[in-house]
Amino acid sequence: MVRSLTSRPLLAASAFTTLLLLGAGTAQAGGCRGSACYNLVTAPPVYGTVDETYQIRPAQVQRHVVPAEYETVTENVMIAPARQIPHHRAAVYETVTEKVLIAPAGRRWEVTRDAWGNTVGCWVDVPARYGYQSRRVQVSPASVDYETVPAVYTQRQRKVMVSPTRVVRQEIPAVYATRQRQVLVSPGSQYWSRARY
Repeated sequence: MVRSLTSRPLLAASAFTTLLLLGAGTAQAGGCRGSACYNLVTAPPVYGTVDETYQIRPAQVQRHVVPAEYETVTENVMIAPARQIPHHRAAVYETVTEKVLIAPAGRRWEVTRDAWGNTVGCWVDVPARYGYQSRRVQVSPASVDYETVPAVYTQRQRKVMVSPTRVVRQEIPAVYATRQRQVLVSPGSQYWSRARY
């Protein structure tokens, strides 16, 4: 691009220079003096600095595999359930001795002889007759008592998964930088300027 910009003015300038040199030669041959003479002036090209942004690294997507996480937990485990044990109690008996009536009180006619041998009859009071009788009585009936045996537990540790394996997607943005670059503002040129002397 720079070559094409500078080559056209240079061609034009060189063509113009050739004509002027021919004229100058003619002028010098004829004795060019004062304002009739021209000097060839060369103007250098002008350059400027521009800032441009360019990409150093494009945007990327990275994926990381995060392994599953585990923890050890302690839990109570029943190894024997609660149960009831029956205790049988037999009936309790005792022997009781009681006074019982054998014969009730009463009167009987009794005939006896007195001291002189005479027959005498009279009513005689007969007291009641008692005896003792033993018998077995139940003090307390048979029963069943239940003893409750609580459940038996033990502690057990086991490994549990807290979070499963997952893929984490991470986006890395593009990286840009700024650099300065020289650009041609105006190309160099040559032109004829009227001589002052």
